[in-house]
Amino acid sequence: MFSLLSYGEVLVDFLPSEQGESYYPMAGGAPANVAVAFAKLGGESYFAGGISHDNFGAMLLQALEKNNVKSQYVYRVEQANTAMVLVSLDANGERSFNFYRHNTADTCYGKTQIDAINWQDISIFHCCSNTLTNTSMNSSSLYALKKAKLNNTLVSFDVNLRQQLWQELHLLPERVNACLKLSDLVKLSKDEALYLAAQTEQSYQEYLNSLLALDIKLIVITDGPNAVQVLSLAFSSFIKVPAIRAVDTTAAGDSFIASFIFSLTEQSQANALTHSLTELDKVTNAVLFAAKCGAYTCQQKGAFAALPSFNDI
Repeated sequence: MFSLLSYGEVLVDFLPSEQGESYYPMAGGAPANVAVAFAKLGGESYFAGGISHDNFGAMLLQALEKNNVKSQYVYRVEQANTAMVLVSLDANGERSFNFYRHNTADTCYGKTQIDAINWQDISIFHCCSNTLTNTSMNSSSLYALKKAKLNNTLVSFDVNLRQQLWQELHLLPERVNACLKLSDLVKLSKDEALYLAAQTEQSYQEYLNSLLALDIKLIVITDGPNAVQVLSLAFSSFIKVPAIRAVDTTAAGDSFIASFIFSLTEQSQANALTHSLTELDKVTNAVLFAAKCGAYTCQQKGAFAALPSFNDI
């Protein structure tokens, strides 16, 4: 069986009630969502990140373990609180965020904790850009990525930009690019690609070409309800996805990338997972499965609870 280690933040999402007059706490955070999504589909899943010893931290750890995510690479932090985000939804279920994340537990995961990971047990390492927002976290993230590469672990990187988290926004393109250089599989939205292209003074197509020049095996570009583009040195294809009416898009992208990876593992032989990224038929199957999982998530409220089991699809 292939195993996935998702690295980064787990935090508390405060979601609006049905009446919109109050908010209720739920476990979330993109890498944690990915870990849970992979586990709920039946995969072997680990989470690596800092979790506070406060009451919210206890809730988060319990939520991960309840969903069969292995927690031996969780680092419990005494002197830091849990990060929180206030999530607002518009009429189409699209989100906006207010983050409360300053010296919180998720920012405390460092090289000592990364060195304790048994990389021989890990097939896929997944992360996103929210662990790049300060110098210390950026250094730790690059260290983890390099460890993964040294151990021949497939690296999945979801760009997942949250510009509100960056105090020095001008550093974002350079730090993201450093991670892209170490990645085998990259997921980003078309809006994110357009943003990064503009920041690096390139056209959209020039930017995509520059990514392919980094030896990324597969780039997956989502575009809301529009077709998903899959791009490699061997092919470029647009894959139609089903139209839905979204209730809440929280965790939809995380559901998509986790289920994409899960589908790819189901189609791959041992030691051939990276090669599967270059096979269009397998990639297409994975996108279609991931689109179903993402659609399911969009029709539920919340993060962990909205992620499907294999029987839900």
